[in-house]
Amino acid sequence: MGRENQSLKKNHSKGYLLFCQTHWKNLIINFIVLFCFVSTSVFSQTRNDIIVDPLLQKPWIPDAEEEESRSYHRFLTEFKNKQSSVKKKDSFGRNYLMSPAGKIRFLIDDEYYKEFPIQKEADIASKELEVLYEVRKEKDVVFLGKGIHLCYRLKKEKDSGFFPEWLIRSNEITNRAANEWSDQTIPLDLVSDPFGCYVDERSPMDFLYLESESFRYRLKIPSSLRYEGLYGNRLGIYGENRDSIYRLVRFVEFLSNYLPEGQTEWDEAFKLQTSGKKKKTVPKIILSIGSSFDKVKPLRDTKNYFVFWDSVRSLTKSLMNRLQFKRSDVNGQYVSEWVEVDDIGNPIPMEMKEYYVYNAPRGYFLSLSYPKREKDKADKYWNTIRTSFTVKD
Repeated sequence: MGRENQSLKKNHSKGYLLFCQTHWKNLIINFIVLFCFVSTSVFSQTRNDIIVDPLLQKPWIPDAEEEESRSYHRFLTEFKNKQSSVKKKDSFGRNYLMSPAGKIRFLIDDEYYKEFPIQKEADIASKELEVLYEVRKEKDVVFLGKGIHLCYRLKKEKDSGFFPEWLIRSNEITNRAANEWSDQTIPLDLVSDPFGCYVDERSPMDFLYLESESFRYRLKIPSSLRYEGLYGNRLGIYGENRDSIYRLVRFVEFLSNYLPEGQTEWDEAFKLQTSGKKKKTVPKIILSIGSSFDKVKPLRDTKNYFVFWDSVRSLTKSLMNRLQFKRSDVNGQYVSEWVEVDDIGNPIPMEMKEYYVYNAPRGYFLSLSYPKREKDKADKYWNTIRTSFTVKD
């Protein structure tokens, strides 16, 4: 009986203790909730009491956000109406990009090839110059840069006040490329001289003005005669020894195929097949420009100067006999005749006009060779070439 009373007392004490703990826990939670509510109300009331300036009741942030929104939509509208760069082509069919602001970016792509600049598109050529310099083609930069400057000088001869914006930048890049080429083994003049500029006179791009900085000459030639130096490494003939320096360059116009009277294309094809050749070499008109400089006392005279160029061209006496080569002096210039044989055995009567100038220490040689059947065209070409040829003092 005593043990049961003691057990009841213990259970009663535990229950009372559990009740007190639960009661106090609830009181604490209610107090915290009440405190938060009162604090929030007081804070809100206090905040409202502090803001008394009506200007501060309309803060600048909403206005700024509204302006930002308007600017963003205006930007989207302008961007939508704004054109991207447009791809265009120059007169040679090469590509460049023009931005809406008028800025030009020339493209060195699969359709690009080397050319002389055109006077009316010298501004585009100056952009081509910049890109060539970026891709480290120094020799092409100098070649093109000299041509661009020639375009400027030709224009300035007719318009003394002409001074375009692109000229300064073009000259700067050209000079920089020339200085960077100084450590190369190939002479810069060999790869950048002669240089030229296409000029519109009677029709677009109908004449090429050509200059040599090293040998100081200028002449005008029909643009149908194409410089071999534009293709690969066909830089002509160059020689230098202790006595002299000489250079020979060529310009070529390829002609259409010619069939002798009574011969058909089938006859030609059969002869080509039996000879084992795939195609026949096409006839052409060739302009040769030679120049020389004597390092020592005069090595030649005006009467035998042509002999020097015969040796450079390997035109020996035995070859002359085989070609039936004949040279005649006509009004201070030579006219030569010979007979060539094409790939299928047809004889082709040829003719060549030659002009030699020797004024020690410098000398010059011009020749225009062509099939005799092209004589009328050749006469027009030669008249332009001869009358325009000048040498600077």
